[in-house]
Amino acid sequence: MDLTDACRDMFSRHRVTAFDGAFHLPAAREYSCLFAWDSGYHAIALRHFDRAAALEELRTLYAANTTLDGLLAHERPLPGAEARTTRIVKWMGPIYRPDGRSWLIDPPVAAYAAARLFDPSFGDDSRLLRAAETHLQAIDTHRRLPDGGGPVILHPLESGADASPLFDSLIDASSRDSLLHGHRAISEANSAADWRVEAALAAKNAFVVSDPIFAGWRLLAQEALADAWRRAGDRERARALDAGADTLAAEMIRRLWNDDLGLFVGFDHRAGHQMPVATLGGVIAAASERIVAAGLGERVAAAHLAPQSSRFWGPAGLAFNPLDGREIRPQALLWRGDVIWGATTYWAHLALVRNQRRELASFARTQFEDLIRRSGFREFYSAQTGEGLGAGKRDGFTWPALILEMQATEAETD
Repeated sequence: MDLTDACRDMFSRHRVTAFDGAFHLPAAREYSCLFAWDSGYHAIALRHFDRAAALEELRTLYAANTTLDGLLAHERPLPGAEARTTRIVKWMGPIYRPDGRSWLIDPPVAAYAAARLFDPSFGDDSRLLRAAETHLQAIDTHRRLPDGGGPVILHPLESGADASPLFDSLIDASSRDSLLHGHRAISEANSAADWRVEAALAAKNAFVVSDPIFAGWRLLAQEALADAWRRAGDRERARALDAGADTLAAEMIRRLWNDDLGLFVGFDHRAGHQMPVATLGGVIAAASERIVAAGLGERVAAAHLAPQSSRFWGPAGLAFNPLDGREIRPQALLWRGDVIWGATTYWAHLALVRNQRRELASFARTQFEDLIRRSGFREFYSAQTGEGLGAGKRDGFTWPALILEMQATEAETD
């Protein structure tokens, strides 16, 4: 299997035109929305075989999903998906704005992707960079605590890992029904608070959280945008973004770094304490140049990204959760159990490369290539057996295409 050709073929089956543009669904049959962080991952992968499609993906996303307050909606259902939308509202509560865009937002992978794609040698203009910067500024305006600090999320779905064990102290995830009940209650409370952080805190809403996935991508996007503006020749803008990244990195170290775990974790602002639960989401910030410079990137890599010492590394690759031997069932709650995702392998790979652990990065990438060749492009895989699970059994799932970025990242640092 030529992986580039296989990715090209898969994306061709997932391409849709809507909202006056074109983009790709993560799974052609299962997920009928324009999703923000999925499109960010798509652009990162697409740039290796169809740069024009990568740029179009982001342009469509920012035009279609940007809300009146400048935030980028987590999802916007496709025209014709009304039955699915009705079902989601029944399960999840009032998560959609009147214009159809969700109140929910996503980790800003799209802003990172826009910065990574920007290349003056291709004659790129700065419109996508400005859209990405506006996106980050809106997060700072609408999703920060009154006293400043890093970004917060108001719903588990805004982490990207909605049923993550990180949130077990706040939501009953013992069954799908209990999880959906908890998610609906959070949505209803946020609706009453107009999805505003200050109002959610004043109403003592149960879920006001600093999340390591969201905060980690916020930091990586900030750094990437500063680098992109330097390439564009706007050093003043780059300096301002660098200063913001300094502040955010310091805040994350202060509030989210857990010295006992050697990992970034969550923070429950309602209770005023850390959520000391280990997930692979805690490694994202280890890819930040500032976290690397502080010596914490190496600590994360040593403790969690080496097969001999990692609680996450199974026979088939790096799981999102520590390995505990629990049975993996395809119909179980997502983001639980010992499962590998294309995106989470990419997070770990990026952290390994940026912390000068090239051999381990290559090993993780090779393991993931083997999963694709053996089990196809799937939503996730068993870390124990390598079996492909979840969406994409027939038409594929897009996240494993990040293997192309892993290959390129290693080549760039040779």
